[in-house]
Amino acid sequence: MIFPPPARCLRAELLDLDQAPFEEVCDSLRDVERVNRYLSGYRVLLEHVGGFLARHAGPAPFTLLDVATGSADQPVEVVKLARRMNVPIRVTAIDINAKMLRFARERTRAFPEIRFVQCDIFSLPFAPGSFDLVTNSLSLHHFERQGVVDILRTLAALGRQGFVVNDLHRSRVAFAAIWLLTRLLTQNRLTRYDAPVSVMNAFTPQEFQTMAREAGIDGARVIRHFPYRIAVVGTNLPQAAR
Repeated sequence: MIFPPPARCLRAELLDLDQAPFEEVCDSLRDVERVNRYLSGYRVLLEHVGGFLARHAGPAPFTLLDVATGSADQPVEVVKLARRMNVPIRVTAIDINAKMLRFARERTRAFPEIRFVQCDIFSLPFAPGSFDLVTNSLSLHHFERQGVVDILRTLAALGRQGFVVNDLHRSRVAFAAIWLLTRLLTQNRLTRYDAPVSVMNAFTPQEFQTMAREAGIDGARVIRHFPYRIAVVGTNLPQAAR
């Protein structure tokens, strides 16, 4: 028997409250990176970004905006992919949280392709069409539903070629699995609390499809990935180039 997903009930995550000591935050962010590495958090993003990179031509760098970057582990993986593909790239990674950006800057010293800007996701200092591609990973579940609609509209406006969202899929099974996994693999109280809450704060594929329509985004693809991941991909490329 397949149980329907529980109703979404947004709860604040401890990292969002920004009250924990810096070292505890760093330890939790390292936990997030491990989860992304082993539970497809990077694979989902790279699968879709890779198609945009493959179409890039010319000596000018491919420009990418990563919104709500956190520890910047996702743009680091994108830069690694671009290097393997011999595509020059310039990444602008933004976050509102100073502790996140401090950690990110320390972790990305070997990646000069990435620069950081501290700003609010709802008040970005960039003009429409400023970047080739805009990405957002594992942050939309932190926001109220109308906020997500507004963010999707912004992502679509900023990316000349399109945008890629990589997020969680709300599910009872995913909640039980991440609850158990965090009890087995970490003692960090932030991770143990935030990871299961993130799953229950997340959206379903149908909800993402509806929010994309409300944002006025025509033709956005909502793709399910194993295990319990969702990609939302919007493209402004001509049909023949997709």
